[in-house]
Amino acid sequence: MEYDPYQIFEGTEREYGEWMSGDEAHRIQVSQCHFLLDRNYKYTQDRLPAGATIVPIVLASDKAPVTRMTGDIEMHPLFLTSANINSKVRMKATSHAWACVAYTPTPEFLTHPDFHSVLEARVWHRCVDIVCTGLKVAAHVGTFMSNPTNLTRYCFTLLVAYTADLPEQLMIACVTKSISPVTIAEKNQFGDGILYAPRDGELTLQKLHELCQQIDPWRLQEFLAEAKKHNLSGVQLPFWRNWRFSNPSIFLIGELLHYGHKLFFNHPFKWCKVLLGHDEIDVHYRIQHKRVGVRHFNGVSYVSQMTGREHRDLQRTIVPTIAGLADPDFVCAIRAIVDFLYRVQVATFTPSSIRAMEESLQEFHSFKGAILRAGVRRGKSKEIFHFEILKLELLQSFGRSIHNSGSLIPYTADVSERLLITHCKDPFTRTNRQRSGFTRQIVLLLDCEESIRRFDLYSFLRERDASLTNTSLASNEPHYVDPMMDWVQRIAPEEANWFHGPRTYRNHFLKGIVTEDSTTAFHVTVKPDFADKPPNYVAMTYNLPNFPALLRNYIDAIPGDHSRLHGCLLKGWTKF
Repeated sequence: MEYDPYQIFEGTEREYGEWMSGDEAHRIQVSQCHFLLDRNYKYTQDRLPAGATIVPIVLASDKAPVTRMTGDIEMHPLFLTSANINSKVRMKATSHAWACVAYTPTPEFLTHPDFHSVLEARVWHRCVDIVCTGLKVAAHVGTFMSNPTNLTRYCFTLLVAYTADLPEQLMIACVTKSISPVTIAEKNQFGDGILYAPRDGELTLQKLHELCQQIDPWRLQEFLAEAKKHNLSGVQLPFWRNWRFSNPSIFLIGELLHYGHKLFFNHPFKWCKVLLGHDEIDVHYRIQHKRVGVRHFNGVSYVSQMTGREHRDLQRTIVPTIAGLADPDFVCAIRAIVDFLYRVQVATFTPSSIRAMEESLQEFHSFKGAILRAGVRRGKSKEIFHFEILKLELLQSFGRSIHNSGSLIPYTADVSERLLITHCKDPFTRTNRQRSGFTRQIVLLLDCEESIRRFDLYSFLRERDASLTNTSLASNEPHYVDPMMDWVQRIAPEEANWFHGPRTYRNHFLKGIVTEDSTTAFHVTVKPDFADKPPNYVAMTYNLPNFPALLRNYIDAIPGDHSRLHGCLLKGWTKF
């Protein structure tokens, strides 16, 4: 765990990784003067006291259906973790680093459908406001907490990140979908490739205050109509309005699953399907060489939903799939957006790597005209001649988010999507599935599971007369991503199988074929697909007439006498 901001330099360049390495942690910790709006919308001076410890709160939420085909039951959980915890631990759902702190209600309203979304958003903000009241108080006055090594710290719980998809982020920022939730960009500016100034939360609160002074927020029809003119959603009391240091333009960090991978699937990949045609692109993916660890697609044209891993597998192969079949500028545009998505997923950034990432995005904007010329940007019924895509606009602010909060990969929604399964969908199958009582039953189930897990660990430690302080936290050579499993491994390795956790770190250099410089390890399937075959067999089977001659030339080019290799028979693998 990390408690203090720090800076790491690689040569002359600063590295951005964990939240504590970002600019926002330093801005708060150095006790500069900040001006925030309190409940009465008065400007007050704010600073942290000397010796304070930041407890950076990371929230996540998403709405998900838990019934199939019938029932129409949804759940809207709120998850919480701390950025003090190392991101490698937080990103593993099996590490239990996240806590489900609330199931916010999803009510049905007996009113005109035009008002359902704003009423639901108001209920959600009010519920989160109630749930986070204690955190807000601690953010203002502080509270004393014990860390894992039993040291007491004076802590301030500040909201630093919120993981959510685009509709959820718009609801949190209290704005409509015609503007960006984190910048001042409007709909007609989404596709211009310009980084706009951040949308300060104070500006939103000031607009809401002025609007509430003019119209009663519960005169819903009039209030909502006027709010739309200011691109506001109609929520009059955002939950973050009185949370110290909170600003949606900062804590709404770029989310890779929805803003990156699903953006690619819904737009660039769709353009490629339109350009090549469904049958052609299916054939190209069907004939690709199979490889362990990567999904082999028998067809991609009619797939409507994929996992994050499958999105990544498509990105790995889309450029060679369309190369030679599309205009070179079109290929450059697709390659640039794929390059951007690859660069944004690294765990550590430097100013030069951030610039390279932003240059890839600008390269896409330079070549995106080829997409319109190809006529592949289409809606449901007609061709579209612009790039007014909100997710595309949000990519522009990724570099700013990295400077503020460190690497973006720890805040991907992959983790919250997994938590929806473990805390909503799976427990729901063990309830009576009645709308009136299933939520309480899920809470009891999860509470029992957590109590059992903690009791097992406590009894394990007491049985071996071990300390209840996890001293393995300071270990430089962990075996597991989960600190609890490292704790068990250190005390009684033979008992590790009794506890459920992530897989151990695997040292691939202990087995396999290692290169002479010991920098690369090869792992291949033990049994080959064919063995004891001459070079002519390979030439005939794979239509490689020059293969025997090229193999002889390759052997002769190796320094030393290797003439004995000329008569060797070959083994071959169709996949590794």
